[in-house]
Amino acid sequence: MSHGIRALSEEDLPLLAGLEKQCFPGEEWTSKMLASHLEYHQAFVWEEENVMSYALVCETPWEVEIFRIATIPTYQRKGAALRLLQSVLEKFATKDFFLEVKESNSAALSLYEKSGFSVLEKRKKYYPDGSTAIIMLRKKEL
Repeated sequence: MSHGIRALSEEDLPLLAGLEKQCFPGEEWTSKMLASHLEYHQAFVWEEENVMSYALVCETPWEVEIFRIATIPTYQRKGAALRLLQSVLEKFATKDFFLEVKESNSAALSLYEKSGFSVLEKRKKYYPDGSTAIIMLRKKEL
């Protein structure tokens, strides 16, 4: 297996569905949602000996929105999400990035801030559990 970032295709749907169940139990995207994402957008994994993290992104001519970025629980706090995020940022270096994150997700907020994202706005009671969403922006590299 290669080391680094790899783009996913529709053939990777079972892998992606399994990653969702591990990373977002009870909040995972359905197979139909994932299939639709893979049909119209892009997904990537970070692999070393195994898949460690993944990202679901939507690229437009002007920007990239990160819908999901997650690390398999056994690999959390080992730099996999940072390596994947840096690779995605490099891949789309000429574009601005947007994402939303739960205000309570301090690990993700720290990761994004270290990677050059800044808070754009907050949306109170945005998620079904009533928590606040933080919308973040990272301007393209000049």
